[in-house]
Amino acid sequence: MNTMEEYAAKRQIPVIGPEIAALLAATVAGRKPTAILEIGTAIGYSALIMARKMPQNCRITTIENSLGNAALARKFIDLSPFAESIDIKVGDAFDILPLLTNKYDMLFIDAAKGQYLKFLQLALGNLSDDAVIVADDVFYHGWVECPNPPRRLKTIVDRMRKYLAFVCNDRRFVTTIHNVGDGVAISLYREDTKLEID
Repeated sequence: MNTMEEYAAKRQIPVIGPEIAALLAATVAGRKPTAILEIGTAIGYSALIMARKMPQNCRITTIENSLGNAALARKFIDLSPFAESIDIKVGDAFDILPLLTNKYDMLFIDAAKGQYLKFLQLALGNLSDDAVIVADDVFYHGWVECPNPPRRLKTIVDRMRKYLAFVCNDRRFVTTIHNVGDGVAISLYREDTKLEID
């Protein structure tokens, strides 16, 4: 992992920091998923963080839009013990997500910040009941909590706010926002919620 961290730092490729990595690893260890969907592979760093804590029978499907990043991710993953457990799908997540047929009990979103809500909505049909959704960078450099973000960032900030409003207010989700890194939202999803009658 140190090699990947050094590679990313030298080439200014964003990868999750140590606090986020620890939170992600702890979530995988605690939830014990059997199938993980990741949107935003980059060079495969976060996929390998999850792979180190996932059960032996778990598989990761990760989506990456950049051919270059996907090739690097494949190289790093092939050098790990998890080469057979991680499937990289190369292309636009908006094209790939509707084609998925598997069920996933964990979703990690770390891709285009203005598209989180669309990503989640497209993935909902593939999430198992009681799935966990981890969304990174939900504060977007602190601008999500700022009342007056710069005009050039307003669209992305508004869209991230809509994502947070969705997972915090829709009764199918129970969401906790963690003040680590640039903000991480962890949501538990219940597909079939029923009103409790006293």
